[in-house]
Amino acid sequence: MRKIIAALAACLVLAGCGLGRWEGEIRFKVTSINNCYDGYSDVICATRIYLDLVGDLPAGAPGKSSFKGAFAEPDDFADESKVRDEVAVGDEIICVGQEQSEGFEYLNGNPLQLSKCRMA
Repeated sequence: MRKIIAALAACLVLAGCGLGRWEGEIRFKVTSINNCYDGYSDVICATRIYLDLVGDLPAGAPGKSSFKGAFAEPDDFADESKVRDEVAVGDEIICVGQEQSEGFEYLNGNPLQLSKCRMA
C-alpha cells in the first residue's frame, strides 16, 4: 500500500512539473502576409502574418523547431486596426511567446502561442 501511495505521489509531482510553461519576448521578421489560408474544410479569409526568428532565443525558451511556421494575427497586436495597414514583409516585430502543453493549438501542432505583439 505504501508503494502505491509513493508511486501516485511521484506521478503527481511529475505531472505538475510537466505543466510548467515558458513565456518570454521573442523578436521575429515578417516573411509573408496572407489574407486567406486553407482551413479544415474550406478556405478561411483572415489576415495571417508569417514570421521567422531573428537573433538568439531568450534563456529557457523551447527549441527553434517550436518556432517553425510561427504566425501572428491582427488580434495578437495591441492595435489590430493599424496592423493591417502598417505591417509589411521585412518588418521586425516583438511578440510574447507562451509554450503550450495542452489545448487546441498544441493538438494542432502549434506548441507556441504568440500574443502582445508590437513593432520592433
